[in-house]
Amino acid sequence: MKPLAGLFVAAIQAGRGRALPLLLLVVGALVLSGLEGTPLLTVREALFDQYQRQMPRARTSEPVIVVGIDSQSLVKHGQWPWSRDLVAQLVRKIHAGKPLALGVDIVFAERDRYSPEILSSRFSELPPEALAALPDPDRQLAKALSGHPTALAVVGLSKPLPGSTQPARPLPEFSPGAGLDQHLPHYLGALASRPLIEKAAAGEGLINASPAQLQANSERGVLRRVPTVGTINQLPFLSLPLEMVRLALGGGAVVPESGSHGMTAIRIGDYRLPTQANGEVLLHFGRASANYYLSAADVLAGEHPTEIFDGRFVIIGFNSTGLQDRIITPLGESLPGIDVHVQVIESLLESHALQRPEWMRHVETATLLAGGLLLIALIPVLRPRYAVASFTALSLLLVAGGYLAFFAGRWLFDGVSQILLLAPVFILLLGNTLIAADSRRREAELQLQRSREDAARVAGELYAARRIQMGMLPNPKMIFADERRCSIAALLEPAQAVGGDYYDCFMLDEQRLCLAIGDVSGKGLPASLFMAISKTLTGVLTRRQNDLGLAVRELECELSRENSEYLFVTAFIAVLDLITGEMTYVCAGHDAPVLQRAGALLRVDTAPISGPPLCAAGDFPYLAGRMQLLRGDRLCLFTDGVTEASNGVEMFGMGRLQMALENSAQVELQTATTTLRDTVRQFEAGQPPADDLTLLMIQWHGPVLSEH
Repeated sequence: MKPLAGLFVAAIQAGRGRALPLLLLVVGALVLSGLEGTPLLTVREALFDQYQRQMPRARTSEPVIVVGIDSQSLVKHGQWPWSRDLVAQLVRKIHAGKPLALGVDIVFAERDRYSPEILSSRFSELPPEALAALPDPDRQLAKALSGHPTALAVVGLSKPLPGSTQPARPLPEFSPGAGLDQHLPHYLGALASRPLIEKAAAGEGLINASPAQLQANSERGVLRRVPTVGTINQLPFLSLPLEMVRLALGGGAVVPESGSHGMTAIRIGDYRLPTQANGEVLLHFGRASANYYLSAADVLAGEHPTEIFDGRFVIIGFNSTGLQDRIITPLGESLPGIDVHVQVIESLLESHALQRPEWMRHVETATLLAGGLLLIALIPVLRPRYAVASFTALSLLLVAGGYLAFFAGRWLFDGVSQILLLAPVFILLLGNTLIAADSRRREAELQLQRSREDAARVAGELYAARRIQMGMLPNPKMIFADERRCSIAALLEPAQAVGGDYYDCFMLDEQRLCLAIGDVSGKGLPASLFMAISKTLTGVLTRRQNDLGLAVRELECELSRENSEYLFVTAFIAVLDLITGEMTYVCAGHDAPVLQRAGALLRVDTAPISGPPLCAAGDFPYLAGRMQLLRGDRLCLFTDGVTEASNGVEMFGMGRLQMALENSAQVELQTATTTLRDTVRQFEAGQPPADDLTLLMIQWHGPVLSEH
């Protein structure tokens, strides 16, 4: 492995660290010139989609109205296909408003199911004279279409299929030339309306994508481009929306503009639309809008005045789930396919489309080479931090250039692919810089390793201290497993590895139970050592002295004896007679416990006997208070890690504590303590704990039967 590593390092450092990056730059330029066949094409398309999402086309006017056959229309007039006399009625309603042109995004390829011929074959018992008297729906639709600027839909087929035909309404004037014709999409057949209907219409237009786009998978379900013109068996046809504009202009000539690489734009009258070499237009989509959608049912019912269609383009199509085809736009919106026709017409009227001419790839290759050569010249002489800053600045410049080109002229400039291709060049250059600086860094790495080992050792010692500290605390569930006169539950969670809170619960004799909870000032290791001393002395002195007040005085005296750090501790210590329920207690600057009695919440009255924290005032004469517990009473002892828990805005407070206790009044103590702890943590909302959290809860059940 070492020889291979040496060869790799030697390759990086060859030619002063510039030879291999220069080779990669040449490879990157070749990849960029043929990017359509690489995975980077997906990155490019995502970038161009992002341009549109950041700067969608402004839709300042609504020149198109869509009359949608939607769910409301199907409920009112029945399932599709409708009888064509009903479609003819809809067409007549629209033509009455004198629209600029009408586009029908529907193919009527089969005979109407209500035509006399179909009815006679299905119902042979019908008399011939009755059938002869029936109107032909196809003729009615043809009559409604005749004499108006109406365009029908045509579906181009990449290979002939049963039922495919040759549409009857190609462009009357279109001369692409031999050089341009080879770039346009070619179809070998089509699905078109019945001859009777299509001959009545003024024109026909394609409604589907080009064969190459249908076979490609690079679009990933996103519609970014649509054809403007194509040939069906060598006869030219515009797309449906462009055919509508042509008819609105009186059926004038369509003039393709071309260059050395193919088509560059298409001109219809005074309107011009930039295109790609194959005649496809890169649509600049605007935000979706429902303002120009009308229900076919409302139009048939006369809900809208016919004047609404005057001077506008109208498209009839499907807008109902199950009938419509939906497309995903670069804006991430799911739209009915008919909405694409609207966007194409708006783009043509504004002469507005995205542009990526053939020379753009040469511009991108030039910027790639220029940026790469700049990196190769500068990076080896810069410090690593400045090298990274230089590459970052170059990357931002390429990205900003793409956005600026899109904003200024809707040019599609791919800066992200250049960044990805320049990244290996930069990595090799930076690697050479880092290798050169490695000898200066080794000592720092050794020092860092030593500091990490020291930190790990300290962390291990703190973990051991935590286990020892937590091991000093009693487990009420085990100690009082057979105790029926009371139930006890407790938990302690230090804010750091170790903390200064403690609790204790133990039997002084067969009848008396001692409870203690304390909070040492400060946190961390010093507080944990003082906590251990406080807990130990509390247990020893309460067992030795029957007078609880005197025991606490002696406790303060012992704690103050060797207290060079001037620490102090708040404490609440109580002795409960498990037979009578009488409780004696001393409070040294600690929060008063909460008493739950018969559904009510009370605070233990510690004010008359409460003193300062231990070691805070010297020789203080602590006194003991007394209170009587009733059967079922619950007592909650807690430290300020509960009430002073913060979410960054406010503290948990006594009110929330009492509410949490009230909500858990009917559950067992262990569940109540964990629920209260979880409530505090949820309130903190991810904020680090400000202090140690300690809870000690007891419920007195009264004496057992033998003790009465």
